[in-house]
Amino acid sequence: MDFEPNELQLIRDCSIGAGTRVWNFVNLYGCTIGRDCMVGCFTEIQRGVVIGDRTRVQSHSFICEMVEIGSDCFIAHGVMFINDVYPPQPDPSDWKGTVIEDGVSIGSNATILPVRIGRGAIVGAGSVVTKDVPPGAVVAGNPARVLRQRDQERSEK
Repeated sequence: MDFEPNELQLIRDCSIGAGTRVWNFVNLYGCTIGRDCMVGCFTEIQRGVVIGDRTRVQSHSFICEMVEIGSDCFIAHGVMFINDVYPPQPDPSDWKGTVIEDGVSIGSNATILPVRIGRGAIVGAGSVVTKDVPPGAVVAGNPARVLRQRDQERSEK
């Protein structure tokens, strides 16, 4: 770790890559965070979470156990990840994992149930993602639905 934890941070048993910035009022325990990342204030990242390089996790986000986030992702303010679809399930063997592939952007206040979000996808603010998202898809709503593919955006310009 290339920063000094202080009394305003709870960082325990984590591996944090060089160049990563962690702001105050965080709870990080048993997680792995790559190089050149940013973790905003009032964020909790739980045991076993793996975050790739150059990923930004904005303030007030909650990343529970069994979540893997790739490199070059953007997790906006207040994003909530869920691993227990029928709470409360006290036995972790009943929980399910989530995979966020590289280059994904998730908008503020989205809720992400156990799914796979494909490379380069965009999740709109306030969305509730209940099903897998294909690579390059733009999804929004409750439940989130595919609106278009990102490659269509580029070809229309």
